[in-house]
Amino acid sequence: MQAEKHLFATTPLLGSILRKRAVERLFSSNSREAAVSLAGAVEERHPEADAILRRLLLLQHSSQPVMHSALWNYWKASRFEELLKRMHASATLQPDLLQALEAMPENDWGNGLLFMLWSLLDRDDIAEKIDVKGRHAPALEMDALFGLVRGNPGRYLDLEDPDYSIFEKAWLAASGAQRQRISTTVLKSQDPRLVAAYDHAVKEGHDPQLVIKALKLCGDHDALLDRLHGLPFTCALEVIAFWEEGGGRPKSFSKKAVVEAAVALYRELAELLPQSRPSAPPGTRDIFSFWTQRHRSDELLQQDLSSPDPFRQAGALFSAAQRGLVPRNRMQEISLNGTWSEKLALQYLFTVPDASSRQEHVCWLQPQENIVAAILTTRLPGSLEESSLLDERVHAGAGAPDQSAQLQRKLLHLLRLLQGYFLRGLITVDSNDDATEKNAVETEELTDVDW
Repeated sequence: MQAEKHLFATTPLLGSILRKRAVERLFSSNSREAAVSLAGAVEERHPEADAILRRLLLLQHSSQPVMHSALWNYWKASRFEELLKRMHASATLQPDLLQALEAMPENDWGNGLLFMLWSLLDRDDIAEKIDVKGRHAPALEMDALFGLVRGNPGRYLDLEDPDYSIFEKAWLAASGAQRQRISTTVLKSQDPRLVAAYDHAVKEGHDPQLVIKALKLCGDHDALLDRLHGLPFTCALEVIAFWEEGGGRPKSFSKKAVVEAAVALYRELAELLPQSRPSAPPGTRDIFSFWTQRHRSDELLQQDLSSPDPFRQAGALFSAAQRGLVPRNRMQEISLNGTWSEKLALQYLFTVPDASSRQEHVCWLQPQENIVAAILTTRLPGSLEESSLLDERVHAGAGAPDQSAQLQRKLLHLLRLLQGYFLRGLITVDSNDDATEKNAVETEELTDVDW
């Protein structure tokens, strides 16, 4: 108590001496209370705060276990806020921190502290200390996070994770920069199980194109076909082109049959496609390819989505919508009330706005009734109602011999082939009350849809 009383002594001439004596008594007491008092003094801007902190970091668990444990538990309770603040402010303290972490006891308590500080600081020198001693975090999700961020997927793949909950927790604990590195690890791994865990666990928080690319690399064609569910039809065309060019096929007989039929239709479709447009004039770049290139980083994408610059915002919207990261209701709202640059981005990808929207002050080059655009922007599998509507619009001009009409019919045929795969065994529920028995179920064959 006497030592704590003089810890902040300000008596003229004697104040400095009293403070130093108080600090020495507290360090020599080897008690929990002393460790907390000294850590508190650092937080309260003690005149010798840096010197006290350095001595605290040099405490050894082997020789002063009570003070050492109390100190690090105290810091952990506030997620090391004061410690990290001082580390960022003073480079001279960082070697002391690294030495303190290296000397952490190799048990669950010590490893837990070490991995927690690694995740907060994300420093390679701390990670190297972990790797050298072969340490593992007591929490499976933290151990998996470390491996995934560091490009060592084995730390995760060695674990049993049938429902992908460990991967999901690791993803939720990761920072934005760490998620980028996890995505790279998944892509480079070419491991079907890791790709499946990534795709299942992170749901809307990732780029679905990365999953498509990873599945292509690892040659999992069965999963590649299933992954088209929920993606725009344009993405399906890119994957079918991959199958057509590379020759890979699913192992499942039924899936292989679907892919073979899709490739055959794609080859017919390719002959009907219009010639590619001329490249941009010298010294200029196509704005849509520029936007796609610019927003490869998720962090920059999120930053530009809230940018005051309307073209940066529009570019981020274009890239996010292209990757399936923007909810449909949000796109519909923007197509009606957004800026003209945002509408430009969506008009290039989608047929918007609908007929009930107010009169536009911009004359869009893409017709609002473009059937091809409506087919291309359908998210697989689409609904039966959407399919029937498209069918009516296409067959309204069924007799037209021109190339455009043939293209429409061929695209619709390919779309319905994929719908037939994804909607097989579809069950619908209505309010029919004709049943004579309680809990009765009425079944009927769907005869008016030709897959």
